[in-house]
Amino acid sequence: MNLSTLIILVILAVIVGAVVRVMIKDKKSGKGCGGCAGGCGGCAGSSVCHGNHEQGKHVG
Repeated sequence: MNLSTLIILVILAVIVGAVVRVMIKDKKSGKGCGGCAGGCGGCAGSSVCHGNHEQGKHVG
């Protein structure tokens, strides 16, 4: 593996790590289905993400 491949690999790993960190932070703060734009009405997993929030139960 040459130096340029290693640099690109490290950059991609940092980006993926940052995305995962933001997703975990959003999930812990109670934000919707991974940030569905325009609300979760059209999200395929909206019942999973918010179905129990309305009843006072937290999923996850």
